[in-house]
Amino acid sequence: MPIVIKDFKWKQTPQNVTIQAPIRKVHPAKADIFIASRYVKVTYDRHFFEVLLFDKIVTDRSKCTITDDEVVFELEKEEAKDWPLVEPDLPKKEKLQLKAQVLEEAYKDIQKRSEDLAGKKSELKRVAVQKQIETDTSIRGKIETIKKEEEKNALGDLEEWRKSVEKYRAKQKSSKHLRKIPPKIREENVEAKIEEPAPLRASRTLEVDFSVREFPTPCRESMLEEENKWLTKQAEARRSAGFVSEDIRPEEKNPQYIQAKGDEFMKNRNYLGAISAYSYGIKISKNFVDFYIRRAEAHMAVGNMNKVVRDCSSAMELLVPPVPSNQRQRALCTGRRGIALCKLGMLRQGIDELVFSLKLMPNAEFMEALDHARKDYEVQKNEEKKAEEKRREEDGVQRERESEEEKAGRHKETENIGNGNGNNERTQTKNGIAGKQKTEEQSNEEKKQGVTNQDVEEKS
Repeated sequence: MPIVIKDFKWKQTPQNVTIQAPIRKVHPAKADIFIASRYVKVTYDRHFFEVLLFDKIVTDRSKCTITDDEVVFELEKEEAKDWPLVEPDLPKKEKLQLKAQVLEEAYKDIQKRSEDLAGKKSELKRVAVQKQIETDTSIRGKIETIKKEEEKNALGDLEEWRKSVEKYRAKQKSSKHLRKIPPKIREENVEAKIEEPAPLRASRTLEVDFSVREFPTPCRESMLEEENKWLTKQAEARRSAGFVSEDIRPEEKNPQYIQAKGDEFMKNRNYLGAISAYSYGIKISKNFVDFYIRRAEAHMAVGNMNKVVRDCSSAMELLVPPVPSNQRQRALCTGRRGIALCKLGMLRQGIDELVFSLKLMPNAEFMEALDHARKDYEVQKNEEKKAEEKRREEDGVQRERESEEEKAGRHKETENIGNGNGNNERTQTKNGIAGKQKTEEQSNEEKKQGVTNQDVEEKS
């Protein structure tokens, strides 16, 4: 629960009022301060302090100062008069309604200022585009003038050469009616009269600037509409994050300005805007290591742990050779990479990174993260050990079951073999009795046949 500060001091003059809230050890970068026309508030860690003012103040000329022991609001009154109380003596319900009304007015004022600022930016952009168009028109005019001058010079040289050739041919025609001159002397005179043609003009290199292409593939008319829609969506996303690289003036496109812009976004907890600013800084200056370090911090704030590992690794590649001047940066990158690895489930690698970071430089945050990682690693090892024991027990039960099934199969096979031998013996016994009976019947028939033959012989 927040600690509400109600004990405070205040003093006033006809023009100003001063409020002193006893909040100790307030870090200016982490304090949330808000000043409206009849409302002031400061929030830090678990401390909360607010005052609904008796009358209106001038917010633009009011300020807040943070010291080691207290937070001081120096407010300028809208009307020069003494207040009987610093807060209006109203019931709680009316105070809440008045507070809501004041906050609504402050919100509308902030929204109006934002719209005015956006209008100014749009106007500046329009003026810049107009200036660029005028510059391009002037450059094209100069190029056309140079082309015409060069064309005129070239045609003039060609015309002079043509006139000299015609003059020489006319002289040659007139010399046919003259007396015959010895060939040698004539050749010498002719060669002396021939004029050398004008030398060719010197070559020049024309520089051609290609149009800007956002995509790596060639431009196609069939995909132009989809590409424009995608670029529009990306621009809206960057604009909603608070940073649009196209709105930056040329003189602001330097690493220091981009870094300050990203740090301002981080201070206001606009992490997506900070990521956009640092990414643009890396685009214009890819060897600036602070961009990677700060973007890793912003990614960690929004939970992009894979990107934290990638940015920290890129920063470590730039922090070579390892020297005392970059020891703090190396410790910071290694520690953040260790925390990200632990949150990605790679506890052993993360613990190694955190241990190495603490060897470079002590850090309370990394020490706490290391303790949590070691506890989680012990829990993970115990769970893996239990899972291994359970797996071994299941394997043992499975082997016992297979052994019992194998024994049962062998016993059944033995019984089948025994039954087969008994059946064979019974079959052989039956076959023997049947054969013996058949033999006796054959012998009786032979005896009868012998008696019959003997009777026939006696009658004969």
